Amino acid sequence: MVQEQQQLNSLMPKAFGHYSVYLGLNAKLSASLTSPIKNAIALTSHRHLGGHAVMDPHQLPLATETIDLLVLQHVLDMSDNPHQILREAARVINSGGRLVITGLNPYSFWGLWRRLRLKRGVPWRANFLAQHRLKDWLTLLSFGDFDIKPVYDCSPAKWKTRPWLSCLAIPLGAGYVLSAVKQETRVHLLKANWRNRVVNPSFGLAGATRQTSQKE
Repeated sequence: MVQEQQQLNSLMPKAFGHYSVYLGLNAKLSASLTSPIKNAIALTSHRHLGGHAVMDPHQLPLATETIDLLVLQHVLDMSDNPHQILREAARVINSGGRLVITGLNPYSFWGLWRRLRLKRGVPWRANFLAQHRLKDWLTLLSFGDFDIKPVYDCSPAKWKTRPWLSCLAIPLGAGYVLSAVKQETRVHLLKANWRNRVVNPSFGLAGATRQTSQKE
């Protein structure tokens, strides 16, 4: 989708680092976008998608905390286990690195058609994950600084000829591009004051007690 690529292109100046990885649909096309990150690779789950390599998004062949930008293009939409993909994303992204997700909006006309089963095939069999659900999941994985852009490509063509319907484009847009930054986690070491915490060993022996004689 043209507008989806335009939204991705607008996010590229915000990405910094050494390595970027693009997964899913149009991954090879997105990897060619102008970005401050020069080392880019496109990974896909099928050869016919034209990536640089084939992989399983549920088990990424990437080292932990080595990626500065990870783009998931409709990967969650086509997965039966999107939670695992997000866990893998959180594993490979550096602290301060950026995660970008493109998805389909369940609260759109496309989402309505999917729910009514008016159409079949792709993308109607996709997950259509809501944006607020993604934000909740990502927050648990230490992501923040969210930025969500709507994609209007899938809105009805008649909206272009009827401006009064354009007010519905943003909330009912068929797609979205979500960006989030992995927050830095810091470990604070607590120094114990051993001098003030000297504990005398106790061996569990009862002390001797003096019995009082009746003659006294």
